[in-house]
Amino acid sequence: MPHDEFISEDPLGLVGMVLPGEEGQLEAMAECFVEEYARMGWNETRIMTLFTQPLFMATHRVYRLKGESYARELIHTVCARYQPLLQQNTGRLEEIAPNCDLEDDIENYLTEADYARSL
Repeated sequence: MPHDEFISEDPLGLVGMVLPGEEGQLEAMAECFVEEYARMGWNETRIMTLFTQPLFMATHRVYRLKGESYARELIHTVCARYQPLLQQNTGRLEEIAPNCDLEDDIENYLTEADYARSL
């Protein structure tokens, strides 16, 4: 089969699906997502876009099932837990991620000394 032909029934095509889970797993997953981005220095508004945009299927599902107020409260709570630590270790949060885009890797902005102090 030539590489330039398109086959609509590709058996190796990526397919996303939702699997049933136990009580509380959706909330735990959402908290992990928020924690990851909060620790990278994202602010609350930026993290909220992960929930409001359908492109981000997992977080948007939480937004649809639990509502906007749940997502905002979760983001506020998690950011309050982690962002002061980032500010304390670097002096200012903006020094960690100055005008970073989605593709930026926050670890490029941390020095070894900042990392050692955070442990």
